[in-house]
Amino acid sequence: MNLEYLRPFLTDPTWFRREPFGIHGVGHVTRVLIWSAILANRIGLRSAMRYEELLWAASTHDVGRLDDGTDRGHGTRSAGWISEHLVAKRPAARNADLGFVAELSTWHEIPDDNIRRLSLELLVLKDADGLDRVRIYDLDARRLRTQHAARLADAAQLLFDRTRYAGSAEEVLQTAIDLGFPGSLST
Repeated sequence: MNLEYLRPFLTDPTWFRREPFGIHGVGHVTRVLIWSAILANRIGLRSAMRYEELLWAASTHDVGRLDDGTDRGHGTRSAGWISEHLVAKRPAARNADLGFVAELSTWHEIPDDNIRRLSLELLVLKDADGLDRVRIYDLDARRLRTQHAARLADAAQLLFDRTRYAGSAEEVLQTAIDLGFPGSLST
């Protein structure tokens, strides 16, 4: 698997309601995009999931944030942005089920106990988002849902350390490629 194919999914800073280069900005969503792709591949059920929708959700799940706290409702606000703007900003997204992309965004912030159906795509998105908790010094691999994600905790720290000051989504993605991800990651 080569991460080059993620380029069409990279988030534009203008999509964010606030602070595109803050802790929930471009760097974060790009790392979540990378981890979503890697986790989907590692779990091995990529053909059984709505992969394109997962990637669009990863790249847009926090665009509706108003602050860097819990910000209840940011998933729903991001879902609204997806429904209203994603296809205009990225015509290639027209091929995706935007209703499902919006659903993933809405539910990514909800505690697992309050979700009636935790789809494989949502599980991957939540674990990918969880891996980037390294940026706020709060990654506990035991809280991740899959062993596949837990095994990536050290790599998540490395990717964050190398991209902490990245100025664009492209720079974050290129760093992951230069690190040899996913091939260089232990299984």
